[in-house]
Amino acid sequence: MIKYCKTCLLPSTKPYIKFDTSGICKACLFHKEKNQIKNSFINWRERKNEFVKLIEKIKKINAPNYDVCVPVSGGKDSISQVSHLLNKQLRILCINIDYGIKTEIGKKNLECISQMGANLLIYRPDLIIHKKIMKIALEKYGDPDLMSHCLLHALPIRIAIQKKIPLVLLGENAAYEYSGSKSYNEKEMSLKWFKHYASNSGITPKKFSRENKIPYRYLKAYDLPSDDELKKTQPVFCSYFFKWSSEKNLIIAKKFGFKPLKKNSEGTYRNYVGIDEKINRIHQYIKLLKFGYGRATDHACEDIRNKKISRTKGILLVKKYDRVKLSNYYINDFLKFIGITRKKFNRILSKYTNYKIWKKNDKKLIIRKNNFN
Repeated sequence: MIKYCKTCLLPSTKPYIKFDTSGICKACLFHKEKNQIKNSFINWRERKNEFVKLIEKIKKINAPNYDVCVPVSGGKDSISQVSHLLNKQLRILCINIDYGIKTEIGKKNLECISQMGANLLIYRPDLIIHKKIMKIALEKYGDPDLMSHCLLHALPIRIAIQKKIPLVLLGENAAYEYSGSKSYNEKEMSLKWFKHYASNSGITPKKFSRENKIPYRYLKAYDLPSDDELKKTQPVFCSYFFKWSSEKNLIIAKKFGFKPLKKNSEGTYRNYVGIDEKINRIHQYIKLLKFGYGRATDHACEDIRNKKISRTKGILLVKKYDRVKLSNYYINDFLKFIGITRKKFNRILSKYTNYKIWKKNDKKLIIRKNNFN
């Protein structure tokens, strides 16, 4: 039986989720703690001052190339990250990893980065190798983005070390924001964090290399350096210094030219999330098949915590948008990109459908446990 958080709508099937004795998930508890005005364990003014001091320290290093490196997608969050560094006399290098099928609006939004006052480096991996990796990840592990997530986290840090950039400003700390876990350093990236949160299901690049007989030298860029090597730069989470909020980040990003879609993105009711490339939609849909929840649940939970909508309204949104069928707009380009047939793709989807959660009814998937009590 699926257990749902009593405050939001996260299910017990979500990886790493934990509930307190009242049935409230740790993500909700962390959100409450970080937003308390009184008796909060986070003093946001102090953290903002800490960020200012960090920037001054970085500037004094007088690095040979750039002062700070920022991984960017061109989405509202990464534009917001860059905004915190502007007007501070910093040399900013933004790194975008184009590992898949970018959308037209994604390409246009990425252009905002260099117009903000930052340098932009677009990195595309060896697509012969990357497509092979993606195909294996889909077929064997049920996640085409498995190693792509690792690359997104690891490569900017490796480039920072190589170019002697003293600071890397990452986005949100997923361990805290989405799982409420305090088992990791809230401020800085570590190898332990990477193995747990970037390497989904514990499949690190080294393990992927061994299990699939791909020489590790082709996967090294996907892997985080050792903790000793990490000391050559300082990878910190933006969400440690500034209260993380999708809506606030959207407001900031729009000031710099970010454009949302004219209608909601497939699989959710928002029109400004996951719009820069197509493969993430495949990843999110398979997550729905595996664990019984998708992007609309993620977004409804955030809006419930922020008291923007009620839990009852969230349930209606989840039922309407979460289980929307994967469309040809995403499927056709994806299948062409990695080189498999529709028939094989359908077999893979069936393979990773959790039939303890779902049942078939007139060739449609119906969730077995439909209430959120």
